[in-house]
Amino acid sequence: MITQTCACRFAYVPLLLAVSSVALAQTPTVPEQSGPAMGAAAGLLIYPKNGQSQEQQSADRYACHSWAQGQTGFDPTEPNSAASRSELAARRSDYRRAMSACLEARGYSVRYASPLASPVPPPASPVPPPATPLRLEHYAAPSPALKYRPFQVHIDGGYSVTTGTTKENFDGGGNAGLGFTWFPTSALPLGLRVDGSYSWLRVTNNYLNLNPGNFNEGDLNVYGGDADLQLDLAHRSSRAKLYLFGGLGWYREQTDLRQVSIVRGTVCDFYFCGPGYFPAVTAEQITTSDWKKSWNAGIGLEVALPQHAAFFIEARYQHFLPNNSNSLQFVPIRVGLRF
Repeated sequence: MITQTCACRFAYVPLLLAVSSVALAQTPTVPEQSGPAMGAAAGLLIYPKNGQSQEQQSADRYACHSWAQGQTGFDPTEPNSAASRSELAARRSDYRRAMSACLEARGYSVRYASPLASPVPPPASPVPPPATPLRLEHYAAPSPALKYRPFQVHIDGGYSVTTGTTKENFDGGGNAGLGFTWFPTSALPLGLRVDGSYSWLRVTNNYLNLNPGNFNEGDLNVYGGDADLQLDLAHRSSRAKLYLFGGLGWYREQTDLRQVSIVRGTVCDFYFCGPGYFPAVTAEQITTSDWKKSWNAGIGLEVALPQHAAFFIEARYQHFLPNNSNSLQFVPIRVGLRF
């Protein structure tokens, strides 16, 4: 009896090992998630189209989650036990559509993965309620605005128009300038302005006839600077403003008279040289005045641009002292940029 019982027990061993092997082979394994990051509790898969960094992706996903939550009133990261299954499914669907629309607008390809397991079996033949219409908002970039900055630098250029008795001796010409403006406080629209400028005017035949030497062309170069007060006028729009300015200046006048004649000489090109005629300066007279005082008054318009810059156009009346028939008078019209 003992021998038979032992033999039976040993006969069960192979059978138990075989059953254990089959049971281990049938144990299911959970597949690991791979690929792009998934949104919390939403099965969200996003693919950046524009090479966004991980930090940018996280920021965009959080911003779109906040926007979709505000639009639909649904937060997949919080329990919603008070809602019915059909209502929960409808709100989740609205949230996903809002989330997808936001991410696609920011440069992502979006899809949702199928859940690995459903914690609660869906009811038989669910009838979802009609989808809630979504309102997508377009967030435009803010418009440029004029903001208070105590110190500003500007560059400008334009054309100077002669006036009064000055236009009898000089024609208009170009100008260029550089300066800065300082407003001590934002509570007072009054600032100090300093400008340096250079203008060049053409002399007329009347002025040439008044000077001996048979000169037939010439220029008047005016250079110096102004110290002005600028008053910003009240304005309703933050995009543009009008301003007044005026003050005193100090300038020098340099007159360059030339006699240009046709002379005979040797003319050369790329291949050979030979005798010929060409214009040349045969006489020149340059005179420079002392520093002269002047006064000016003007008006300007400034319009805001992106990147904390502004475009402006202005005109001023410039009058040199002493006040007599030979005093220089002209109106510089300038356009420029202020930073």
